[in-house]
Amino acid sequence: MKKVLLGLVTIIVIGVGTLLFSSHLTKNRGDELAMALDNVNPMVKVTTVYGLTNQAISHTKGEMNEDIFTYKMKTVDAAGQPRTLTFNADHRLKRQHYLKIETKGQNVNTWEAVDEATAS
Repeated sequence: MKKVLLGLVTIIVIGVGTLLFSSHLTKNRGDELAMALDNVNPMVKVTTVYGLTNQAISHTKGEMNEDIFTYKMKTVDAAGQPRTLTFNADHRLKRQHYLKIETKGQNVNTWEAVDEATAS
């Protein structure tokens, strides 16, 4: 009985520790695993960040021959905390335009163009 209880406590401690610290491990990583972990982690909150568009880091074609542009962008939140995000767009973004990005950790939920005053 003690071994089962010890095993259960160990699993809970590992699980809680993973939830608490996974956002630190995924920050500024643009890979699919980081995005997926942040998306399902209840400890990672949805936040709004702002960034200035740059050159796409890649351009590929999807399964239906649609354009996929991948961007890696430095962003900041309202508190001035920086974060690097990687996300896809279905069209080429105009360079040097501000984006308002709703994100859950490394997972970009939505983005929209805004003026400089809004982004400041």
